[in-house]
Amino acid sequence: MNAQIPLAQRDLNLLQIEQEIMNKKYLLVNKKKDLDKKQKLNNYLDTVKDDYTKYYDFIVKEKQQQYNALLLLKEYMNDLTKTENLVDEQLRSVKHDQKDIIREIDKVKNELDELMN
Repeated sequence: MNAQIPLAQRDLNLLQIEQEIMNKKYLLVNKKKDLDKKQKLNNYLDTVKDDYTKYYDFIVKEKQQQYNALLLLKEYMNDLTKTENLVDEQLRSVKHDQKDIIREIDKVKNELDELMN
């Protein structure tokens, strides 16, 4: 017993298969185009991220330099109070300035910590 598909039905099946193949090709071409667009966008985002990273690094470096300068100034003020014979008014002024510097050091340290986290 030979079960053969009628010629017309076979042609319809072949047309349907060809249509499915064309649909898959079309889908693959569209996916490739979509991937190309996403890759371009991704490259753009990488560039933007790099710019932000450079700016972030600059800000952190600047804050670290500010912190180091304030520590140096604090040390200088400590040395000044120990080595110089200051009158009471000068000593009060130096101690007041020291407190201001310490507050500023704390402020910059907190800003630096926030940047690092």
